[in-house]
Amino acid sequence: MTDRNQKWFISLIVAVIAVAILLLHGSSELRYDRADILHGQIWRVFTGNFVHANWRHLASDLAGLLLWTALASYMETRRSYLIILIASGLGVGLGLLVLDPQVGWYVGLSGILHGLFAASAIRLLSRKEWLGGLALTAAIALKLMWEQRFGDLGTAKLLGVPVLVDAHLYGAVTGAVIVLALLLFRR
Repeated sequence: MTDRNQKWFISLIVAVIAVAILLLHGSSELRYDRADILHGQIWRVFTGNFVHANWRHLASDLAGLLLWTALASYMETRRSYLIILIASGLGVGLGLLVLDPQVGWYVGLSGILHGLFAASAIRLLSRKEWLGGLALTAAIALKLMWEQRFGDLGTAKLLGVPVLVDAHLYGAVTGAVIVLALLLFRR
């Protein structure tokens, strides 16, 4: 299996896990739940990223994963994709736990997706692909600034679930930091 196919396979596995959780109604046991995490259910820091509130929420996140896999996964090795995916998921969960104590629960892949896209923006810049890198960096930065100032972009109404914009910020920051570390270690 080629490296490109392996990345599609990883994205497929992520999608299958998210669909299976929604089908099996596993959200209460796996979602990010602050009280349960503080009582020892530490896995929820990560697994909450794979839980979704409803099918529209899942479809939106899977569309983002499909878009990233089709357009940007070529820049990552299988190993770096897994590292960014896992680190971004942990960054979202730990960010919420430490920096947002008022957040009781969280679900969704969007924080990880922001991590993947932020990593791709930096990867483009590191390859001196200035137009794409600057455009993607600007798009992510503007989206995050908007969300921090004004809230979500109307997606809460569309998805039928509140959007936790801080998860996007934590995922993007983690993805950026991790890809910078990967670039430094490669040199």
